[in-house]
Amino acid sequence: MTSLQYIHCSIELWGALFCMVFIIVSLIIKHFDIERTKKLTILMFCALELMLNDALAWFFRGENSQEGFYLVRITNYFAFFFALLIIPLVAEYLSYIICKRSGFRMLFWRCSEWILSIIGITLITVNIFFPFMYSFDEDNKYYRLSGAFLPAFIACVGVIISFIANIQTIKYLNKSEKVTFIAAIIITLVSAVVQIMIYGISFIYLSLVITVMLFFLSYIHNYMEYNVEKEKHIAEEKIRLVNQQIQPHFIFNSLSLIRHLCMKAPDEAIETINEFSGYLRSSTDFLNEPECIPFTKELDLVKHYIFMEKKRFGKSISVEYDIQDTDFNIPPFSVQTNVENAIKHGLMASKVENGLIRISSRSEGKYHFIIIEDNGAGFDKDSHELNKQQSSHTGIRNTSMRLDVMCGGTLSIDSEAGKGTTVTISVPKKRGILNDNTNC
Repeated sequence: MTSLQYIHCSIELWGALFCMVFIIVSLIIKHFDIERTKKLTILMFCALELMLNDALAWFFRGENSQEGFYLVRITNYFAFFFALLIIPLVAEYLSYIICKRSGFRMLFWRCSEWILSIIGITLITVNIFFPFMYSFDEDNKYYRLSGAFLPAFIACVGVIISFIANIQTIKYLNKSEKVTFIAAIIITLVSAVVQIMIYGISFIYLSLVITVMLFFLSYIHNYMEYNVEKEKHIAEEKIRLVNQQIQPHFIFNSLSLIRHLCMKAPDEAIETINEFSGYLRSSTDFLNEPECIPFTKELDLVKHYIFMEKKRFGKSISVEYDIQDTDFNIPPFSVQTNVENAIKHGLMASKVENGLIRISSRSEGKYHFIIIEDNGAGFDKDSHELNKQQSSHTGIRNTSMRLDVMCGGTLSIDSEAGKGTTVTISVPKKRGILNDNTNC
């Protein structure tokens, strides 16, 4: 192996190693944006294969054994193949980001890049049988033919199409993505021109892999910004939720109830004070909790709250518990908010004499389920009244959002006017790193 071959192979193997590490990292943080991560992972896999195949092609170049004969030809072909595949995959990756932020599907751009890629792959496949771009001499060494400029030319055309297609939509990319995109265009164009004029180093291959790495670094930068915003949002949400739960009218009603019990039933007053203090303690402790809390803590908060409401409304409210599953975490107030809505907007709104709230939990398949049922007023899901009601219940919307962001959970509501409402919360079971990161 010559010194040039050794240096070339070493650079490409290091590049392949970095791509492998990047793939692992992207899979670890895939919950940031699953679809975007999938597209970026495919890109990095192509870059990994490009580096490995080109490194092997250089390593076995000049090897006259039968294995060397076939390996040089196969690895050269696949190096070209994955290089040509990277061009449309970059378009797919960037168009996904732009489409998500603007709604533009960028179909013409993506189709143009795929057509170019298919043309390029067709040309290198034809070259196997009718060499016109490259071939191999009797020493099994690669050499160029008259059509050797075509792969680099296709790369140039693809980059120019990408530039033209993104003149109007580049504003939808953030700062790091813009810098990455412009750098990728410049690096690829320069390397393609150099590749046409100079033979000896795979400039175009290296530039494509560098482009993919730049996109990965931009992705990591976006992920870090996402985490900062997420932490900021969660901190603000903690304070907002505590303020929402410890409302002045709730405190006033509870103190009025305790004052009344002190005069009429001192023993009940003591019990009520204990429950009220337990509710306040659980609510304020949320400020010192991680993102999610054990379901058992949430259930304790709910029981304190229901005790106070039952004391206020007497026998018009009864509660049933069917708790079969407790070994999971949820965002604070996820159940309490729904129980509060069931009492205020379900039972009290309908003024039923035998109001019932049923709280159950179970483990089924890949999810933990929590169900909150009431036999209150309910609502017609097809009526305009539902839209009005949903717009006023910001607590439900916030709970649904927190379930999604904090642990990938969902909240669904099923209701029928005059018969009651059922709220179902589903929380994914632990899936290793993803759940460790979200604390759910």
